[in-house]
Amino acid sequence: MAEAVTENIKEGFLCPVCHKDLRSPNNLLAHFQDLHSEEQDLLKSIKDLVGKAKKKILKLDEQELESFKTEISLQKYYIEYSEPQEPGQCRLHTEYFKTVRRERLDHRTTETNRLIIRLDKLLRVDGSDRKQREQELVTWLDGTTVTRCPSCAASFNITRRQHHCRLCGSIMCHACSFFLSYDTAKTIVAPVYTEPNKVNPVAPKNESDSLRICNHCMDMLESRRCVQMFQVIQPPICQLYSHLQKIKSELQPSLDLYEKMYNSLTSGDTTFQLQDAQSLRSSIAKQAEVLDAVSKRILAIPPDPEYPKAVLLQTSVRRATSQYIKDYLLVLPVLPSPSELDKIKKERAMRNTEVPQHTSITNIKKIAVTTGWSPDNITEDVIPEISDDPLIQQINIVRNYIEQARKAQRFEEVASLQENLDLLKETYQMQLRESNAGKVN
Repeated sequence: MAEAVTENIKEGFLCPVCHKDLRSPNNLLAHFQDLHSEEQDLLKSIKDLVGKAKKKILKLDEQELESFKTEISLQKYYIEYSEPQEPGQCRLHTEYFKTVRRERLDHRTTETNRLIIRLDKLLRVDGSDRKQREQELVTWLDGTTVTRCPSCAASFNITRRQHHCRLCGSIMCHACSFFLSYDTAKTIVAPVYTEPNKVNPVAPKNESDSLRICNHCMDMLESRRCVQMFQVIQPPICQLYSHLQKIKSELQPSLDLYEKMYNSLTSGDTTFQLQDAQSLRSSIAKQAEVLDAVSKRILAIPPDPEYPKAVLLQTSVRRATSQYIKDYLLVLPVLPSPSELDKIKKERAMRNTEVPQHTSITNIKKIAVTTGWSPDNITEDVIPEISDDPLIQQINIVRNYIEQARKAQRFEEVASLQENLDLLKETYQMQLRESNAGKVN
């Protein structure tokens, strides 16, 4: 075979006898069986060689397949091939982030405030020389150094002229200009006008008047305007919840006063009147109805898809309000009937063996009003009974005060005024007895 090898080196599936390239192992075996069947030993060796090569190739393919499957399974469970490393030095960048953010916010706030001050001054400029005065307030950039619009990069020429921003003085073309109306500008700088009667007020402008500003200044002013609108306009749930909390805060003193009136009436004390306690109870019931209606309105607000937890908040507010009404408003003690109240007073009078002493007019209590309410001044025209006796006039004035306090549901003031009225009546009765005794003698 070595002698039959030609000088040229050939590659492929060559026949070991005739050196013909058969291009595939199957063709080689078929060729050898047909033409060289006498060489059985050589044919067997060729089959063994091809079988070993095939097994080796298949084994390699199976190994690659297994390794590929293993890699896929590791990736599925996020297992890395790399060896675990020991954690090194860690550093938090939170403080650095806060510092950078604070500096940028301070810079933006300062720049916005500067624009607001300039805008306030520009709104006060009026007259034929307005353009000249605007250049005095804000320094305009020299147009000879700018050949293109900084926003759109278009060249300036006869048809595309240069224009200046009235707030920062930068240059731009007409297409890149924004026009801020005076009405919108006034709403932006509204907090500046704290003294409207001050000299040099804002001059009235026509509807067509406006200020030419650049894109950057427009963004700054629009951001401030959005913040102002967000501060003024609250979501419906916030408005209703504020109303809910206001009703609760106003209702708590009434609950404390009702408990005080109930304890006084059930103990036989005459400080408070039964009709006043009943009126206060009906007022509390009305407030409870208002609370329930407001909480229902909060629950009925349509859900916002951007805030999925808003529904949970609405449900919690409704549940908390219902629980508040159940625990504090629906458990108010029932007032005694007039017959029961008379029985309680008689029992207390029987227990009280002490003889009450008459009190002079100098011991009349003074009413200290600390809640912002006071009765109107009384003139002689509204006194029901006209008399020259100062004591009768004082009695009539106190009676009128009691009526006003009862209408305003100031039941504590009613109780204090009632005590003073009782003392005045006792003093008046003493004067009558003394005068009648003097006439008899």
